[in-house]
Amino acid sequence: MNWDQKKYADMQERLLDSPYRVIDILPRQAPVAGGGCWFAVEQYLMEHPQIDGLYSRFARLMLKLSCYYGPVVYDPEGDVWIEAPEPAELVRRVAACASTGRDRYVHVLFPAEDALLTLEGDDVYMTLYAPEGELQETAAQLAAAEGLFLRRPADCRFT
Repeated sequence: MNWDQKKYADMQERLLDSPYRVIDILPRQAPVAGGGCWFAVEQYLMEHPQIDGLYSRFARLMLKLSCYYGPVVYDPEGDVWIEAPEPAELVRRVAACASTGRDRYVHVLFPAEDALLTLEGDDVYMTLYAPEGELQETAAQLAAAEGLFLRRPADCRFT
């Protein structure tokens, strides 16, 4: 599918305001109060080498999804969308999120599925926008294979 750049950008903007699920290390949201130690655990996970291991799992999940659904990745440096990026390029972009470089996020469109997968630097989860049917099922299976969970966040305003 060879769309023009504006169509990809428009699709991204629309999808960022659609129902979503998170791909997380926990099966449900940890309580902020009540004796939980989520913030200490999150801080620990954001340090090297823990963040590198977590982001490697995220990269493998993205690579596996790309085997089923044609990915288009946003390149913020060139302000362009890259169709069918090389696997090493996708992994490099995910690894950059764990560093202090400019590429502190990865946005992957799956145009045929009308879905968007995002990873923002300094997060310990990814967000899958507009997950429907087979894509949602496949993402859940692949997340589980990486020791992750596809779930609806507690603060999600969508059903």
